[in-house]
Amino acid sequence: MEDKEVNRLFNARAAATSPPERRCEARVKYQCRCSYEVPEAFGEEGAFFEYGEAFALNRSAEGMLLVMGHALYVAQLIEVHAFHSRWGRTADLYEARWAKPIQVESLGNLYLVGCRRIFVPLTMRRSD
Repeated sequence: MEDKEVNRLFNARAAATSPPERRCEARVKYQCRCSYEVPEAFGEEGAFFEYGEAFALNRSAEGMLLVMGHALYVAQLIEVHAFHSRWGRTADLYEARWAKPIQVESLGNLYLVGCRRIFVPLTMRRSD
């Protein structure tokens, strides 16, 4: 994703961000391409997952704001794989809290998805 496209995403985000009172912590700018897994169906045959890529715009200790190609429904689980400067590649489990459609000229229809972290890897809980 180019800088110009990232700036467009930030401008779109400013118009569609959830009210600040819904957040427990301040978020910090965090621009990172992430891969993800979303459980789609569970049955006798096993579990089916959707895999894809998203772009993180910001994060806090409790959550992350993603830009994705499709919306998640409220309470849907998503495992996000991202790079962390201290621990390398990490996998965190989040719960989608909301999703809003946005239009980005060069990318088409996308969704802002607000996620709340529900699992932190053990490596991130240790203090050095």
